[in-house]
Amino acid sequence: MAMFGRRRKKGAEGADRLSADGLSAERAVEAADAVVRLTTAELERLTELTQEMYEQGVRQQVLPSRARAALDSFDRSARYLDELCRARPDEPELWHMRGALLYSRATTQLALGMPGAAVADLGACVDAYERSALPNASLLAADALIRRARAHAEAGHPMAALADVDRAIGAYVTAGAYESPHPLLPDFARVLALAAAVQLKVGDTGQALACARQSLARYQDLTRQRGGLGREEAGYMADAAGDTASRLEAVRGDWDAALAVDLVVREAAEAGLGGLGQALAREGLHLRLAGRERQAGPVLARAESLAPGSVAREEELAALPLPPSLAEALAAGEELLRDGRDRPLPLDEMVRLRVELTGHESYSASVRVRMGSTFAPKAALLAAVAELLLREGRVAQAWRVALETHLICDSIVRRAGDEAADLLPELAGPWSDALEVASRAAVTAGRDSFVEDVAAASAELRATLGEKLGEKPGAPLREG
Repeated sequence: MAMFGRRRKKGAEGADRLSADGLSAERAVEAADAVVRLTTAELERLTELTQEMYEQGVRQQVLPSRARAALDSFDRSARYLDELCRARPDEPELWHMRGALLYSRATTQLALGMPGAAVADLGACVDAYERSALPNASLLAADALIRRARAHAEAGHPMAALADVDRAIGAYVTAGAYESPHPLLPDFARVLALAAAVQLKVGDTGQALACARQSLARYQDLTRQRGGLGREEAGYMADAAGDTASRLEAVRGDWDAALAVDLVVREAAEAGLGGLGQALAREGLHLRLAGRERQAGPVLARAESLAPGSVAREEELAALPLPPSLAEALAAGEELLRDGRDRPLPLDEMVRLRVELTGHESYSASVRVRMGSTFAPKAALLAAVAELLLREGRVAQAWRVALETHLICDSIVRRAGDEAADLLPELAGPWSDALEVASRAAVTAGRDSFVEDVAAASAELRATLGEKLGEKPGAPLREG
């Protein structure tokens, strides 16, 4: 991309830098004002400085040791672009430039362990791309959304992360990228790979595996069509899609599927695309767990020689517990209903709803429900099941059901557009009930970041009700 940009500080600091780089001091002071008039030469100079600092940042961010320097370069580029935007506030290309710069800077922030800063920049990036008037603006925004989903996940905000996953996948599906071959196939494979990693970290393991499988299938299509993958593509294939699929297939005890993924990842590593020692450690461990000790021994020995400690790391990772999927959480609710003397909820309806929501492959919340207009009674049932699970001490299961209920409601309202006002009167009650259960579950689990996440989602729901139904944004979500 040629250019990018970002809104940063106003004032003397920007003026000093502009002056030092070739603009007059008088012009630099003017540039700090809300409205700026610059000569053609000054505009060209600002454009050059924006470009130079951006390209310098891109070169630096390739090297982990230069990440801080890259961040400084992106900051300088952003200050120059701010002045360009004040001089030409209505030019769409500047919004494109801003979006690209924010995306690159957020990538560096994530590498430096700054997820909060990355979330802020990527939110502004989405806005910038949407204002750019580019034909592919929705897909550029989707790329920022899936990157923001990762940042939210790193910050411990599952609701925000998974909502972004849903929006990003939806944008590519709307563009027809699920077809193969398709010009967007590499991009959609990457989005699905990142979605798989986010789902594995904070979401539903069933959806994580579905995203990983679909991503791997698309990378295999690309390999057949082009004869191989680029280094970046191989990285997403192995580190996100492959890692997720291999781990979850192994958890399910499907050793043939897990080892098939391990083979793909190992072959990529042998071609110089990824760490061979770690790939061999994963494959060797899975061979051993599958009961193939004679095959496992040489593989594990080679892994340890190439990457000392890799086998122990894989063993530790394999021993980590995974959170319950929605299917597992709902099954736990059914078990409580079967075992209890009193059945506060209809068991047969619960079983049907579990099959409806989880009996087919899905990748994010939007795919779970086909008819949003009829979901309100089902949302009420889900909120009641979440409440029952929490009351019985099944905190992780209660969290999963409440979280997924919120995500489904959010996706329904978002996709409804102008018709959302017709859905909200019935949906708002059970939706707010689910958020209330989610908040108590997060408190019980001692997950402060989850509590923050639920509070943000609740505030957003209040704002939506205020916008669509005219309710006061500060009002309680539910009376009583």
